[in-house]
Amino acid sequence: MTDYSYAERVLGTVLGKTLTRRRKELGKTQEQVANEADINREHYQQMEYGRSDRKRNSPLNPRLSTLIKLSKVLDIPVSVLLNDAIKAYHLTEAHMNAQERI
Repeated sequence: MTDYSYAERVLGTVLGKTLTRRRKELGKTQEQVANEADINREHYQQMEYGRSDRKRNSPLNPRLSTLIKLSKVLDIPVSVLLNDAIKAYHLTEAHMNAQERI
């Protein structure tokens, strides 16, 4: 079993929340977004939960092509889609590194 870092899990969770927030702003369902992005609805649902798949409960790590499709459907640049997730990842890593030094 792969051991995922806490920072990786935070990254997935924050990205999932960003996807959810933007989808709701547009008044779309998960199914509508998935269909328009040409991805499986269950896969998209797991992305909003911050996971790549339910079986392994691994943190979200979507393909770049999937992010590009979603950015088009959600009418948001990929950079904006990822911004909060990247910030959260770096803050979490910095906090974890500081804790290790104590």
